[in-house]
Order: sequence, then structure tokens, then C-alpha cells
Amino acid sequence: TDGTVKCWGWNVTGQCGDGTSGNNKNLPVVVSSLSGAVQVAPGRGFSCALMSDGFAKCWGQNNAGQLGDGTTVDKLTPVLVTNINGILSLTSSFSHACALLVDGTAKCWGDGAFYALGDGTNVNRTTPVAVSTLTGAVDVSAGNGHTCALLANGSAMCWGTNSFGKLGDGTATTRA
Repeated sequence: TDGTVKCWGWNVTGQCGDGTSGNNKNLPVVVSSLSGAVQVAPGRGFSCALMSDGFAKCWGQNNAGQLGDGTTVDKLTPVLVTNINGILSLTSSFSHACALLVDGTAKCWGDGAFYALGDGTNVNRTTPVAVSTLTGAVDVSAGNGHTCALLANGSAMCWGTNSFGKLGDGTATTRA
């Protein structure tokens, strides 16, 4: 309730955010230099936090650009996600993250394999890119290699890998 964040567990790439790496945390530790958080979106090896001012900060593993800071260097403490504000909510998955914006659109960053970022490419992005053709979104949820958005009209739109039919379109075809 005070806007700080605590993390624990696996910390090999600094995903606990306390400025250390390599040593697992058996008890919660305070994420360094982070105040005003209103939501946390953990991924695999990294985490992101939505700040009260509508910006986001991420920390931990960054091999695919999943921290959104324009680099692929792991960060042991939170860094600002660049080129994005007006965030309503965050979601993270294996190695990508997405933000729902106040205007009903979304931006994603990180691992673009299988078209998971929704920008029509399968390229990793180190800064947020707009999800193509998405408008009217009220929620966004990232999965392993795919992402889905709930639209204001009650329908859903999904993109990325469709193994096992996880896009819900009746096929197993990957969608950009």
C-alpha cells in the first residue's frame, strides 16, 4: 500500500531488483529505488512495475530487450521503460511485456519471436512498439510467445504463436 515492491526467489539475473544477482532470495527484499508502484508484472527472469505517474520501470534479465530501456543489458535495479507513458496496466510473460494505454491501444517490447509483440514482425524490440490495428482495448494479457487483448465490445484479439490453438481462432496458425 505504500508503493514499494518486495521480491524473492530466483535472482540469477537480478530479477529481485535489490542490486544483487546470483544469490537466490529466501525472504522478500525491497526493490531498490522504486516508490509509487501501483502494479507489478513479473516475467521469467525480469519484472516490471507500473508507477502512479503512468510510466513503467523494469529490472532483471534483458537479453531480448524485455526491460524496454533500449538495451539488452541485464539491470539489477529498476530502469525506466522508454518512449511510453499513459499506461493503465502492464502484463509480462516469458520474455516480453506489454502495456495497455489510456487511449485503448497497447505497446509491447522484448522478445518478438512468433510475432508476440503485435507489430507485424518477429523482431526483438528494446523499446515499446505499438500493437498494429489494436483499438478499444480494455485489458491485455501476455502469454508464452503470444498476447491477447480484451476489447470494449466484449470480443478478444490475439496474436503470436498459435501452438496448441492458444489464440482461440480454431487454427494452429501463428498470427502477426
